[in-house]
Amino acid sequence: MRELYARTPVSPAEQRQLDEEMALLGIKADTATELQIEFWDEHQAAMTWWLQVQDLMRYSYGAGIAVCEGLDVLAVKADSELSGIEHSKQDYQKLRLIAHTVAAIFNHKVG
Repeated sequence: MRELYARTPVSPAEQRQLDEEMALLGIKADTATELQIEFWDEHQAAMTWWLQVQDLMRYSYGAGIAVCEGLDVLAVKADSELSGIEHSKQDYQKLRLIAHTVAAIFNHKVG
């Protein structure tokens, strides 16, 4: 999960500019390949849940900075109840771990 959020996305225009600059320096760029991350089946439910609730993170805003405070567990509970989808305690713990990791990465990038 960390790999998905930690890497900096590069637009096609930025990649072209980088390739041109590398060519001027005589450096041949490697062909970029799509990052493939494999998840074990036992994590499928937690990953699917995360994709459904990732917009329920809490943020506080200050002087030109946003800080991620983590997952809004009350909003997640309400979403789960209203959707009628049941989740196991283990999946909840995995969801919390994913959210904690994403918050740490976001706050590290901000700081």
